[in-house]
Amino acid sequence: MDEKSIGKTNGIMRRTYLILGLILAVVLLMQFIRPEKNLGEIETQEDFLQASGVPDTLARIFLNSCYDCHSNNTRYPWYGNIAPASWIMGRHIREGKAHLNFSSWGIMDKAQKISRLDKICEECSGGDMPLKSYLLIHRSAGLGPHEIEAICTWSEQEARAVMSAGE
Repeated sequence: MDEKSIGKTNGIMRRTYLILGLILAVVLLMQFIRPEKNLGEIETQEDFLQASGVPDTLARIFLNSCYDCHSNNTRYPWYGNIAPASWIMGRHIREGKAHLNFSSWGIMDKAQKISRLDKICEECSGGDMPLKSYLLIHRSAGLGPHEIEAICTWSEQEARAVMSAGE
């Protein structure tokens, strides 16, 4: 190799190390920007499982498949502490709770409860919930046909009970 080639190679190597160093620095700095953790009370009087008569078999399904994004308490996996995964999880949790927060079930009015019960069945039977991205890592959260049928049957019965309550 002549001196000119060696000089070019050294220049390319320096630029490569500089770019890799900058990428590493950005990734490290990203770790200091953390979303607020969703770690509220697990069981309260207002919680869905406490305020409605969810059978134990369905309660386990809701806890396993829904509560991480639709309650005030999330079970965080190891990658939930690493940006940008922590940011994505934070956004999913905020959006999930905006649509349905099981932790505030007891303070919803009748119309909200009936609407949410209908939506629970619709989202599960349509394959929209749990989210596909959630299922990639939480395979046990997937809902089979029997579980979906049980959720829909119960939610329809519960909607009728809520409708007739207090009349």
